[in-house]
Amino acid sequence: MAVERVWLDVPFAEKDEAKKGGARWDPAAKRWYAPRAGMPALRRWAGAPDVPDLLPGEDRGLGSGLFVDLVPRSCWFTNVRSCVTARDWERLRRTITRRAGRRCETCGAAEDRGAGRWLEAHERWVFDDTARV
Repeated sequence: MAVERVWLDVPFAEKDEAKKGGARWDPAAKRWYAPRAGMPALRRWAGAPDVPDLLPGEDRGLGSGLFVDLVPRSCWFTNVRSCVTARDWERLRRTITRRAGRRCETCGAAEDRGAGRWLEAHERWVFDDTARV
């Protein structure tokens, strides 16, 4: 009998709590799931719809490779992750890493947690000096 999978959006910091509630990890999908519908302990992590592969306003034509971008001081220490909920960040991170084939878009290396090599999501910004936006 196949296990029914009800996908969950579990932030990394809450994984142990979700596991205690009965959540299971799918290593191939790299995502938590409930083994059956209607588990009250997991309701708070009910999966939201996936984020589209191309985000509204996103420009994928900025090029590829390693970039050193100047970021205005007003944007220092600010990023998308700090501006959205942990659940929404998990959804964005999952979409972006899947879109990149779970590989670095600069060098092509895959994540290797045993070697301490993590896959990170980075942002590209375009700054309009005239409008200061």
